[in-house]
Amino acid sequence: MDLKSYIPERVSTNAKMFLLASALNGVGNGMINVVFQLYLITLGFDSSALGSMVMMNPLGAAILTIPAGLLADRYGKKSMMILGFLCILSATAIILVARTYPLFALGFFLIGLSNATFVVLTPLYSSFFDKDEMDQAFGLWGFINIFTMSLGSLVGFVPPLLVEGYSFSPFASYWSVIAVAALLMLVQTFFYLLSLREVEEPNGNNGFRLTITSKGVIAKYAVLSFISMVSGNVFFNLFPYYVNTKFGVKSDALGALFFMTNFVSAGANAVAPRISKRLGTLRAIAVMFGLATPFYLLIPLAPSFMWVSVLYVFRLSLRATANPLVNSLYMKLLQEDEKSSATSVRMMANQAGGIVAPWLGGQLMETSLNLPAYLGTGLLAVLGPLFYVLLRKDEATLTEPDEAL
Repeated sequence: MDLKSYIPERVSTNAKMFLLASALNGVGNGMINVVFQLYLITLGFDSSALGSMVMMNPLGAAILTIPAGLLADRYGKKSMMILGFLCILSATAIILVARTYPLFALGFFLIGLSNATFVVLTPLYSSFFDKDEMDQAFGLWGFINIFTMSLGSLVGFVPPLLVEGYSFSPFASYWSVIAVAALLMLVQTFFYLLSLREVEEPNGNNGFRLTITSKGVIAKYAVLSFISMVSGNVFFNLFPYYVNTKFGVKSDALGALFFMTNFVSAGANAVAPRISKRLGTLRAIAVMFGLATPFYLLIPLAPSFMWVSVLYVFRLSLRATANPLVNSLYMKLLQEDEKSSATSVRMMANQAGGIVAPWLGGQLMETSLNLPAYLGTGLLAVLGPLFYVLLRKDEATLTEPDEAL
């Protein structure tokens, strides 16, 4: 097997430290994703409250994302990462003691602020590789992140064991998992900082100037990112609540589903560069979005959790194949000195969608549990064609001789 089709030929020490941090992040996120909404349900929160809480995360990120990107391009990435570490430390302390809506909302808001500072991660990672290795590099990153998330999801089997074998309450069992996940996600920051060793940083001596030349590309990606975020998060942000309410599903079944889904999706990320090589990056993105759409549509029509699981795996795996290619194409279309700023604009659009989606999904579920899924399907159906129409001319410039990007 030719590994060059899947991974870059050379992965530097800095890149390895970065990927190790991403692995810890993946495990921690996998653990939290499978238990956190169930934890909130044990405290008596309904879908509207959950949607409003989750909305605070992108709201916090929206406030700081663009300033963080601009400051990172001008003064360096390390200071932004340290700020993010302080925010996540504060958020973790609050969430572990929170029992009321205001405290949880504040914790989510601080997590959003920390996420804004991590606007530096994608440009930092791209700096470790040449342009012709971007598809493989982002495929590798996606594979590691999603594979480790799948491992973290298996911790969903732990709360029932704690309840049945050690007389934990459901609340205490979920809290214990969240505490361990929080510790892992704090440790990750240390390795992210190690990945910055010997990375050349701007010193800010030239003053603060906004220099963005790829305005058209950035604007198009902002629109596409907003639609993409609303399409997925209007339903899947509240997926644990959905299956718990509709089918009575607990953390063990959710953990098994998330493990299987993320495991398959990790493989999808790994093979994305081969698909890109065969179809072209942009065409591959559009095709994967199109293939994922029918499976999204069928989820609310499924008669049992087993069928929901099958459809969920197919939909997310196909959708995940496009993710590293979307990131790779963006980085290839940008100039080096604008990547953090440009990424912050894209993240801002993501956060705007993230503010709208969970709140809207929570409200729609009060009317009908299935309604957010239908809305998300409709948006996904138009996303693939929009990507192709809006970006085909920009992608063509990458093959033009002597084109400076």
